[in-house]
Amino acid sequence: MLTSLLPPPTVPVVSKLSASASPKTAKPTRLAALSASASALAVAPAATSDDAPPGGGRLSALIRSLCAAGRTAEAARALSAAGGSAGVVAYNAMVSGYCRAGQLASARRLAASVPVPPNAYTYFPVVRALCARGRIADALAVLDEMRRRGCAPIPPMYHVVLEAACRGGGGFLSAVRVLQDLHARGCALDVGNCNLVLNAVCDQGSVDEALRLLRDLLPSLGCQPDVVSYNAVLKGLCMAKRWGRVQDLMEEMVTVGCPPNIVTFNTLIGYLCRNGLFERVHEVLAQMADHGCTPDIRMYATILDGICKEGHLEVAHEILDRMPSYGLKPNVVCYNTVLKGLCSAERWEQAEELLAEMFDKDCPLDDVTFNILVDFFCQNGLVYRVIELLEQMLEHGCIPDVITYTTVINGFCKEGLIDEAVMLLKSMAACGCKPNTISYTIVLKGLCSAERWVDAEDLMSQMIQQGCSPNPVTFNTVINFLCKKGLVEQAIELLKQMLLNGCSPDLISYSTVIDGLGKAGKMDEALELLNVMVNKGMSPNTIIYSSIASALSREGRINRVIQMFDNIQDTTIRSDAVLYNAVISSLCKRGETDRAIEFLAYMVSSGCMPNESTYTILIRGLASEGFVKEAQETLIELCSKGALRKHLMKHFGIV
Repeated sequence: MLTSLLPPPTVPVVSKLSASASPKTAKPTRLAALSASASALAVAPAATSDDAPPGGGRLSALIRSLCAAGRTAEAARALSAAGGSAGVVAYNAMVSGYCRAGQLASARRLAASVPVPPNAYTYFPVVRALCARGRIADALAVLDEMRRRGCAPIPPMYHVVLEAACRGGGGFLSAVRVLQDLHARGCALDVGNCNLVLNAVCDQGSVDEALRLLRDLLPSLGCQPDVVSYNAVLKGLCMAKRWGRVQDLMEEMVTVGCPPNIVTFNTLIGYLCRNGLFERVHEVLAQMADHGCTPDIRMYATILDGICKEGHLEVAHEILDRMPSYGLKPNVVCYNTVLKGLCSAERWEQAEELLAEMFDKDCPLDDVTFNILVDFFCQNGLVYRVIELLEQMLEHGCIPDVITYTTVINGFCKEGLIDEAVMLLKSMAACGCKPNTISYTIVLKGLCSAERWVDAEDLMSQMIQQGCSPNPVTFNTVINFLCKKGLVEQAIELLKQMLLNGCSPDLISYSTVIDGLGKAGKMDEALELLNVMVNKGMSPNTIIYSSIASALSREGRINRVIQMFDNIQDTTIRSDAVLYNAVISSLCKRGETDRAIEFLAYMVSSGCMPNESTYTILIRGLASEGFVKEAQETLIELCSKGALRKHLMKHFGIV
């Protein structure tokens, strides 16, 4: 039973309120949470009387100011003019300024030749800039140079070098080599440096290498693995789905005196729940008790999420009921998880009961709760109930956000309530919520579907005036509507408007308009637009070529089609049967099956083999021109050769 996942109660079971109890009349309000943000200040080492003579502080401040303004040449002149009065702080400021300006060669030259004893902060900006560019070997050479000048590197430098090695394209072996190089240079590495590499190795999926690093390499570098080291490898083993090795490693942790902690168990529980291994969750919970760890609220939220995704909603609800007996009160995250599961399963009555329970248990609803409900109502066409829900959000101290409003707007549009969607869009700003590009695009799509082009045009103008820039999806939505209605001139105008609004047309933009022009019989304009697209460095795809080929074929310009096919450089497109089938289909529709068969020969000579669709188009073309017997004979022959499936004979009425 999945309910056996829960450990035995550790505190007396709290009596459960009656399921039929009605919600409290006084609804709880959400307390506003205040968060204090602290800014991180990089404190430079205080200047001593030896390295900062009178006026040195003003000089370094001047150099930093000039470099920040991009005036490194003036800063260098100011440093040179100071002569022997310039201390190490001023030189450090100049080195740092060069690095920020991207003048790395100048920074290295200055750091190597400062006329005063350098310190670690002279070289740190150079090491950081080299590592940012992936020049690990050069960064290690700088560390060697520091030692030659009697300046010891500092531990943060090792961290920067190792981070860059982990990010680099050399893979985990490169990062391990850098770790060994640093140790060989006499750098005093700590377990944190080793864990950085260990995490990178596991993230790259090389869990066997991570195990070797953990057991052999770390001790050889003078670093004793800690629980963070083991947790990193455990996570790697979980990602590799090697459950047996996970158990071995946990036993090893105990043996070496590094017992698992709550992070270890949260990692394991998360892995098991994501993979539906709920029976093993019970084993892990039992192990937690053995190691003196108590499941926390985060762990239960993870378990509930996994159980709900597997569809075991009764079990999830039972866990919610029993959590207080384990000393934990379910929070809004736990309730929201189960609520989302119930709504996804369209079990609305149980979802309502759960909401009532939240009121009963004094668990305030939050924005996520309401967004789950809003999405459920909209998905099920209950948009009028959503308006009541928005009002209830305010009563509970929850402010609808742009996601909430956009979900409701989308629900209105799906139900064809375009006026309501427009009204809600316009009222968003009054409610303190500015519509975003997605909100506008959804309403524009709704207006276009309702063939309300004038309203769509007005809304797009309003969108731009409100400072909400349309994106390619916005423009493509309207362009597609215009082309479907044959309003290609307006579509071309909108294509120009994209550029005026700083939005570059993409492949979809061009292909839609080109297709619209072709269907409107304006092939010269379509070909001209194709040239514009190519001149902008964009490569046409099969869809665009097929559209043009179909349009040219409808006009009987087969020679122009062949010329275009011959000019296509992309071999993948040239060998795509879809492209040739578009021409064959157009010719057959024109009643020119003989020319379609000739084009089939060109198709084969171009190295593109016909597929089942090619032959089906031709057979239908022959039949539509009255050559029924020829069509039947061709079909039977192709089926006998395996070029067509035999069930097509029945489809075409041939037994």
